[in-house]
Amino acid sequence: MGTNTLGEIIYNLRKKAGMTQEALADGICSPISISRIENGNQMPSSKVLEKILERLGTGTYQLCNVYYENEQQASLRRSLDEISAQVSSGDLASAKTALQELSAKKMDPASLQYTKMLFAAIHMKEGAAGETIETELEHALRLTKPNIDLSDCRRELFSPTEANLLVMLTEAKYVAGKDIEAIRLGEEVLFALDRNQSRLSEFNVFHINLAHNLSQYLLAENRCEEALLYAKKAEELSIRGTEQFMLPEIEFGIAQILDNMGKSEESRARMEALIPYMRLIGKSRMADLAQEYLDHTNFPLNEDAEWREKEHRESLISIFN
Repeated sequence: MGTNTLGEIIYNLRKKAGMTQEALADGICSPISISRIENGNQMPSSKVLEKILERLGTGTYQLCNVYYENEQQASLRRSLDEISAQVSSGDLASAKTALQELSAKKMDPASLQYTKMLFAAIHMKEGAAGETIETELEHALRLTKPNIDLSDCRRELFSPTEANLLVMLTEAKYVAGKDIEAIRLGEEVLFALDRNQSRLSEFNVFHINLAHNLSQYLLAENRCEEALLYAKKAEELSIRGTEQFMLPEIEFGIAQILDNMGKSEESRARMEALIPYMRLIGKSRMADLAQEYLDHTNFPLNEDAEWREKEHRESLISIFN
């Protein structure tokens, strides 16, 4: 079904009215015709369309309004997607200006949530942390999930924007030093994403991101066995899907975990293999970080604990990487 087509609008109006295709078709046309119209495979005559709209409690004038509103929402969504790309590329000034201009427009709850998420992403990239950014993210989430219990949300179904907000919230809590809260929330959300089993690439990115970040949070707590499980999960999801651009960070994380488990030779072999690959694909900063890690691992394990803690937090994959 095409976006904002006549068929889609009739489908949405019928669902809103709580009518079946058979009830809408009764005395006007066949249920098969209604199905074809809604799927965009048949155009009704003006007489049939008039009767359908009358039964749905609307008319051609109201239909034009519905179409206009839907088209406005689609246009707004396209603009927000473009701003999201600017945030991803690091063009925060342009993204912020564009968002401020869009904020003056009337928005549906989903678009408003997307807007607030992008503002929060910009603030996080600018270094914001603490209660303010957490409140900002949670407020955006509750626009569509007003009654969500963050301590027990593993049975919830999430939209891509909601899932992204939750992954960002776990990251915000971790950066703010709330490690245990971040782990608990991350595990709840990961369980929900496991249940969701969406084929959307967006969901797979969030899924991989969260599994990797959880492995890093647990590594910082020296819970290495659990950390390795989540890291391997991120690796499996990445290889199985099409999001293999995240593999260098994941493999780097696995090497760190192995080092902390006392498997230094296996860790070093992974790291040495990764560094030239990272440089080859343009991840020079990550390669430098890996080289720095290798240089520091010449010391006895855990001797340079302060550096390791700093590195754990800095090596997290950004939500908008």
